[in-house]
Amino acid sequence: VEFMKEAQEVAMDRGISGYDPKRCHCGGIPLGQRQLTTYEVSTTGVFVEGDDLHFVNNAAMQQMWDDIRRTIIVGLDLAHQTLQKRLGKEVTPETINEYLHVLNHAMPGAAVVQEHMVETHPALTEDCYVKVFTGDDEMADDLEPQFVLNVDKLFPAKMAAQLKTAVGKSMWQAVHIPTTVSRTCDGGTTSRWSAMQIGMSFIGAYKMCAGEAAVADLAFAAKHAGVIQMADILPARRARGPNEPGGIKFGHFCDMVQSDRKYPNDPVRSSLEIVAAGTMLFDQIWLGSYMSGGVGFTQYATAAYTDNILDDFTQYGVDY
Repeated sequence: VEFMKEAQEVAMDRGISGYDPKRCHCGGIPLGQRQLTTYEVSTTGVFVEGDDLHFVNNAAMQQMWDDIRRTIIVGLDLAHQTLQKRLGKEVTPETINEYLHVLNHAMPGAAVVQEHMVETHPALTEDCYVKVFTGDDEMADDLEPQFVLNVDKLFPAKMAAQLKTAVGKSMWQAVHIPTTVSRTCDGGTTSRWSAMQIGMSFIGAYKMCAGEAAVADLAFAAKHAGVIQMADILPARRARGPNEPGGIKFGHFCDMVQSDRKYPNDPVRSSLEIVAAGTMLFDQIWLGSYMSGGVGFTQYATAAYTDNILDDFTQYGVDY
């Protein structure tokens, strides 16, 4: 009823008929439009129509994929070495703080250094930001808290210790470019947008000359040498750049979902959260739409995250 009402209004507004199941049924048989029982989203107690689980109708699914596609991790060590050894610049907590202020101004699409530039509207790019993380507690304490990912607060103690040991004294930037940019372009744009704004921010924060040779080293570090993409580039026959779903390694995806951080003592819940997110992204969006097309594979994937089907089966397996 809701779809019919909306479709009639759309047809009146645009002057072209669209959704019309009564006319388009196969020999009068309602193939595809019969009323289905509602689904429970596993573990939540929330019941939804099957249509709500198609990614076109589901903003949460879209945002999950947006947040992966618009993210990139960029190292600061190579850039700091370039500033110190090539240009004789001093790199201190104070200069890093200043750089992060400039970067969080520039990353959404604001101008630094250059004149006669247009800028993006802050309200349209409010989801864009950059924070840093390091295993060096002393350095982290000297930086403004608004710019720091506090590993100790975000992870259980054992995980935090492992992460900080692995990262050591190096420093990395977690860059999240505006959603609208990666939607308008693609995941391959993320590293380019990020690198351009990082380069301009270094020039502005460290009072560099934009034309000097060291800028090329900073650009290379920001775009290639010091970069961790969320997904690798695919073979040419798949025609997708990096940071697109087919190139996400499953192990990396588990880390992106972060359910082991949220449910460290519940391996079943932790695993099933990953399975739910994975079937949505890889089956519904990647295989169902990127690779196949049309209305896609929603019903193929829903068994993994509805009605506690997989939850009960998995818990039974763990118990017995």
